[in-house]
Amino acid sequence: MHQGESNTNDTLWTKKVKVVYDNLLKDLKLNASTTPLLAGEVVHADQGGVCASMNTIIATLPQTIANSYVISSSGCPDGDDNLHFSAEGYRLLGKRYATKMLEILNKKK
Repeated sequence: MHQGESNTNDTLWTKKVKVVYDNLLKDLKLNASTTPLLAGEVVHADQGGVCASMNTIIATLPQTIANSYVISSSGCPDGDDNLHFSAEGYRLLGKRYATKMLEILNKKK
């Protein structure tokens, strides 16, 4: 999943994500221990990210959902609005999601 621009600085964000995650597990009859959740950061402060303060909250997600992982957006190029990544930035972030998922899957072998 990827946090958008809504809910910036919402300290209850991790709990809200857990509700959605738990509902998905229940509805799809999945087991939390075998169903990781990957969450990406927003544009970083060093790039002028308008919602960069949210990364501090996103970083706490593994404290709420044990099988969750935060995907760094550090160095991912962003657009002129400092809210969204550029096409290159989205590709780089996508590669980071894929790398983490492959790492998780390889640990289970």
